[in-house]
Amino acid sequence: MRKQHSGKIKYYRYTPVLIGLALSALLSACGKESTYALIPLERTIYQRSSYQTTQVKKGDMEPTIHLKLKARLADQVKYSVDLTDAEVKEVLISAGEHVKKGQLMVSFESEKTKKAIDAYSAEVEEKQLLLDHYTRMSLYDLQQRDYIVKEKKEYPLYQQQEDEIKDDRDKEDTMRKYIDYDLTIKQLEQDVKVASLFLQEERARLENCQLKAQEDGVITYISKNLLSGYVEPGALLITETCGENTYEAFTDDDFDFRIGDTYTAEKSGLLYEMQIIAVEEEENGGRAIVFAPDETLLNPPEGDSLDMSISKEKLKNVVYVEKDAVHSGDNGKFVFVVSKEGFLDPVFVQTGEEVDDQVVIKSGLTGGEEVAIIK
Repeated sequence: MRKQHSGKIKYYRYTPVLIGLALSALLSACGKESTYALIPLERTIYQRSSYQTTQVKKGDMEPTIHLKLKARLADQVKYSVDLTDAEVKEVLISAGEHVKKGQLMVSFESEKTKKAIDAYSAEVEEKQLLLDHYTRMSLYDLQQRDYIVKEKKEYPLYQQQEDEIKDDRDKEDTMRKYIDYDLTIKQLEQDVKVASLFLQEERARLENCQLKAQEDGVITYISKNLLSGYVEPGALLITETCGENTYEAFTDDDFDFRIGDTYTAEKSGLLYEMQIIAVEEEENGGRAIVFAPDETLLNPPEGDSLDMSISKEKLKNVVYVEKDAVHSGDNGKFVFVVSKEGFLDPVFVQTGEEVDDQVVIKSGLTGGEEVAIIK
């Protein structure tokens, strides 16, 4: 617990006697640490009128390692639909499910698109029937014309009489008939082509909205709206994670991380069992601990980070103090012990393990001392 210490500002004259006493007391206090026994530290003769203090404690501690698990690079495929009137017909997958490329995940219906497909299908069928009909008619008339030519060759006199009688009447009508067939056939061919293109477009539009897995992967997210049968055009419906679905955390702690061990990670109140699959040494001396979601998880973790806390072996009967009370200097780490007179006496310490905002003191303090926190 921190305390607020206050008092008047004190000034002292430098005198040989005072300096000698101060140095003797300091060397005596530091005699416990042979490493620093010969290093003189001056006692502060001018100090503030107030400062915060905290008490050095002694007892048991439960160290905890706090890890931030970051998702390693993995591809994510996000699925949505653009049909303004899309209706969910059937959801065929669930969160955590492994899917194969091309697998149908969600089937949609669209009344508007369905009507357009039916209309264009009927138009294509109708135009094609007419095209077939006029094509057969044109071929029939062509056969008749060929027959007349044949008759003309075999029976010249008869054909000549027929030509004379019907020349003015039939010639113009026959020519118009052939011209009309050609134009009608061309127009019908164009109508069939256009209607077929529209039909393909509508079918493709509906087919694209049948959500199929683009790659092998794991379903990591399904929209609640989708499960309720409601979708918005362009809204995220499904997320599929492809490739390596692992997380890594970096630490300088010497904890014994072992491949195969399982620990619990947390994300937004949800808990996930994560298994160590690799321990990699870093160039800076630290380690990268690689985790993968337990294979039995029905709902694997989402997002790019997870939090994990690992309890270490309990430290029994140790001296510890707030980390903010420990300072670093050229000659090592030290704390300012507050004397009964209000002086700040620097004392060298050796530190050990850190536990949250506390640090273990291996030597230099025995517990119960009041030390200052100076920032």
